[in-house]
Amino acid sequence: MGGAARTGILLVQSTDAQGARIREAFAERPELAVLAEVPTTLGALEAADRLRPDVLVIDVGLDDVAGHDVLRSVRAVSPHTRIVLHARAADVDAPGASPWLARLVEAAVDPVQAAPLVARLVLSEETSSVPLARGFVSELLAQWDLRDLEAAAQLITSELVANAVQHVPGPCALELTHHEEVLRIAVVDSGAGMPDLQVLGPTNERGRGLHLISAFAAAWGVDQLDDGAKLVWAETGLATIGVA
Repeated sequence: MGGAARTGILLVQSTDAQGARIREAFAERPELAVLAEVPTTLGALEAADRLRPDVLVIDVGLDDVAGHDVLRSVRAVSPHTRIVLHARAADVDAPGASPWLARLVEAAVDPVQAAPLVARLVLSEETSSVPLARGFVSELLAQWDLRDLEAAAQLITSELVANAVQHVPGPCALELTHHEEVLRIAVVDSGAGMPDLQVLGPTNERGRGLHLISAFAAAWGVDQLDDGAKLVWAETGLATIGVA
């Protein structure tokens, strides 16, 4: 009898020592198979179209990620691929980076985990939903004794909710899960579009949100749900904040 099917991983990252550490972390897991490793988003699109990986892991620090509508393009050629993004490849050897690297692998395997603490808040498309969401998160973290995560969690929440409110008509839902020192913040909306990292510049006031999420989250990503909605999620935790 054949063994269980392994989860196929496509890595989009620099092919240096830091990238090798990330590749090795994925390769050490017997249930995962690294299908390919490419250093550019053009290579990522070709490989995603050819291989149809279960998960595509992207280093957002690559020069050709921002401003190229990468996530939408990946979704177009491989609609069922889970997309996981991170901004820590250059810091894999930094003190405290090991928990982040382990969490990145776990997030790619399955970002949705059963958890004892779960909360959900449905929000309108009004801009007032952003401060409402921040207050909701602040109260929850106080109840869950996670005040040390409040600054990062509120920033991530603000950016995720603001993105949904600005770009998707109709309500969205904020979901929070806490499991084994990992706080997962997610926003579900009915929009068909995909978030896109923008090129930052001294005069560009927009498009900073996803870069901030990349800086404060251990990993973040986008999942397409069975009902056609999309879920944008980000994870942080005491073991991963401060790895810079």
